[in-house]
Amino acid sequence: MLKSLVRSGLRAGLKNWPSILFFEITYKIAGYLLFLNLWDLLKASALRAAGVSVIGQRNIGLVFRSPFCVLLILCFFLFLVYYVYLEITALVLYCEEGWQGRFISIWPLWKQAFLRSLALFQPRNLPAILALVPVIGLSALPLTNGFAGKIQIPEFVFDYLKGAPSLFAAFLAVMAALNLLLFFCLFSFPAVILGGKRYCGALGESRRLLKGRKLKTALFLLACVLAFLLAALLLSVCMILLLWGFSKLEFAPDGGKSAFTFHYLKWSAAGGVLLGILGPVSLFSAILSLYHHYRGDPRPCAAPAKRTVKSVLFSGFFVAAALFALMVFSETELGGVPYSAPQAGMIVVSHRAGAAFAPENTLAALEWSIREGAGMAEIDVQQTRDGELIVLHDSDFRRVAGLDQKVWETDYSTVQSLDAGSHFSPAFAGERIPTLSEMLNAAKGRIRLMIELKATGHETALVEQTIARIRAAGMENQCVIASMDSLLLQKSKELAPNINTIYITIMAFSDRYDLPYVDGYSVETSFLNAELVTQLHAEGKEVYAWTANSDANMLKIIRMGADGLVTDNPPLANFFLSITDRNYFLNSLTELLYPKVPN
Repeated sequence: MLKSLVRSGLRAGLKNWPSILFFEITYKIAGYLLFLNLWDLLKASALRAAGVSVIGQRNIGLVFRSPFCVLLILCFFLFLVYYVYLEITALVLYCEEGWQGRFISIWPLWKQAFLRSLALFQPRNLPAILALVPVIGLSALPLTNGFAGKIQIPEFVFDYLKGAPSLFAAFLAVMAALNLLLFFCLFSFPAVILGGKRYCGALGESRRLLKGRKLKTALFLLACVLAFLLAALLLSVCMILLLWGFSKLEFAPDGGKSAFTFHYLKWSAAGGVLLGILGPVSLFSAILSLYHHYRGDPRPCAAPAKRTVKSVLFSGFFVAAALFALMVFSETELGGVPYSAPQAGMIVVSHRAGAAFAPENTLAALEWSIREGAGMAEIDVQQTRDGELIVLHDSDFRRVAGLDQKVWETDYSTVQSLDAGSHFSPAFAGERIPTLSEMLNAAKGRIRLMIELKATGHETALVEQTIARIRAAGMENQCVIASMDSLLLQKSKELAPNINTIYITIMAFSDRYDLPYVDGYSVETSFLNAELVTQLHAEGKEVYAWTANSDANMLKIIRMGADGLVTDNPPLANFFLSITDRNYFLNSLTELLYPKVPN
């Protein structure tokens, strides 16, 4: 039985592989072009309806006051949902044709996928379809290679959850429940797409097929994923050995090392795209094989292929064209090529003065950031009841000092008695919450400061006092003033035109980012994109992205060409900046394959 399942799964997944390759490439290109056009229409309409030049999280509510914008947002959302199900439909149809032993070319695959995915969007199916999209996107299983596979939880949200054990436990429970739900829904896709059933009925059939087979099915799918990863590893090793062997065929002063490096970079990019496509294919081929096996469907015998010169030439041309399309696509932005060159002189900004290795927003954190080579430290400034400017992120002292009291309800004399270090580590016991003046004095001549003004609605002359302290320290050229409140930035620019301002926002979209009182924007990493960076640089604005602590997000910011990378871990960010033009794996590989000959 296992042997039969493996054979039918391999036939379902590999019989028509050039067709799915062509489909995925054209699917991504078409989706990208449609996305850009819809996004431009939505952006222009939203800006016009809101009556503002830049939309961020503070004024996004203005957009929803326009019925036309709400309709456009709904259409945009439905397009993204349809885009997800179009790919899933194509994968199911592709694997079904392979399981049946039939050939399917690119055009029939597109036509059937388009028509059947449209048929899914019936009113009776819509609730289930909409509910499953985030489940698919956050699944641990590789169900798609397109938009849904790129869904991720913003890093600042994830970091916040990790900082609250009860919330993090709840988050893990939700993620486990979502993946469990998806497991029970896996066999609903073939039932709905191939059999035309309602989703509710298909879910019922899925439960019946899995009855008494849940553990066996889960282990089989896990084995398929592991087998795919092992096959990918073996193919990678074979590719490396082939390239190494070919590089030795021609005489070269460096023994073929340069030729190997060139071809490795080119073929590894294509290989990454190919593996990204074949991952979902391997999963759906396993699902289709199990689906038919559990239903007791006999697997048709493939009709003997009649080999003629014409059919052989056509097959060869089709395969060559697919590989050529793969190579060309892998060299594009959609295929994974970095969006732009790293910005020369990118600044690593130590978040909350250095929150990973010392108590956040303290003098100890600032000293650590200076030692580790951060180019700038971001600190948060608030005002106490008696008007002192202190450096603190939260609106109360509970998390960092154990005092459940709002900042604007507390006198500075009380703040001076608080211990802001013990919550981090006993080694920092007694570390105080500093004033802005203390931080300025400690940073002067040693590190630049990004001073984020926290608007609470209880402050008095916050901007004026901040600028006065910067000027008293003689640090106008060493500081930038940042805030999520654009009115504070406007006031700052009026009072101190020579001090740069940074508008901090989760998202930002506009046709022109030309606010005269804003010198730069700091956006959440998830919303950083090539278009935003290009537009801001064209208008002479700086671009910062926050808060990147993972390898992937740091590399994204660097490759996007931002001016500043805000992180809790400056040493790691500096490391990635130092290897931007290098590939450590490739360097290690070439050292192994092309050892230096001692003189």
